[in-house]
Amino acid sequence: MNKITFKDFIEKIKEPWQPKDIAYINDTALRVARIDGTYHWHTHRDEDEFFLVLKGKISIDTEETSVELAENEGCLVKRGTRHRSRSDGPAWILLIEPIKTKTKGEE
Repeated sequence: MNKITFKDFIEKIKEPWQPKDIAYINDTALRVARIDGTYHWHTHRDEDEFFLVLKGKISIDTEETSVELAENEGCLVKRGTRHRSRSDGPAWILLIEPIKTKTKGEE
């Protein structure tokens, strides 16, 4: 059993949009990523995706709405929802999603 310290991952991850797998729980991956700017619109047809802000602020946009998230706030994006994440400056998130999820989306 190993302790996970999110602060360590925040300090190590310098490149935006490159999620790093930090643990697996059955068929679910915990991934830490740095967000900086606006990601492209994409969809995960078969998987839900949960975003939890570890440091900074982000927005998650869908075609219908947008939600702003601060530290310790999260948002569930249901499968099949076209979405993108964005930030005005560096932010770090924890993604919780199936291991098989293509982190760059399917479109």
